[in-house]
Amino acid sequence: MKTKLPKEKWTPSAVRDFILACRRDKGIPMFKTKYAGIPLEIDHSPVAIAICWAGEDFVDSKVFTDVPKEDLHLLEEGFGDWKRILRKYGTEKEFEEANKYGIYIRSANLPRFQTRGLVVKIV
Repeated sequence: MKTKLPKEKWTPSAVRDFILACRRDKGIPMFKTKYAGIPLEIDHSPVAIAICWAGEDFVDSKVFTDVPKEDLHLLEEGFGDWKRILRKYGTEKEFEEANKYGIYIRSANLPRFQTRGLVVKIV
């Protein structure tokens, strides 16, 4: 896979720090491990593209390399993947902090929303 996104080795601290930074940025951490059903790999090693969706744009996307198979499975289970990863690698206090932030979407193009944004509480 060729990408211009920065690459970083998957480590518990690196992934935890990305999730916490994204949540502090009022975004939703998303991890993509496949494209069109084909697993993403670099040199035959699984990777995950980490995206901070709908944040205030202070957290850049990146590619995590050498994702362990057990974590790859957690990412592919469905929605809420960042919560499962943070439960595994973070503390209870970090999980509570990350879970308290809402989702703030700022766009004048969304129907029936003011440009001040929409706030959604994650439960």
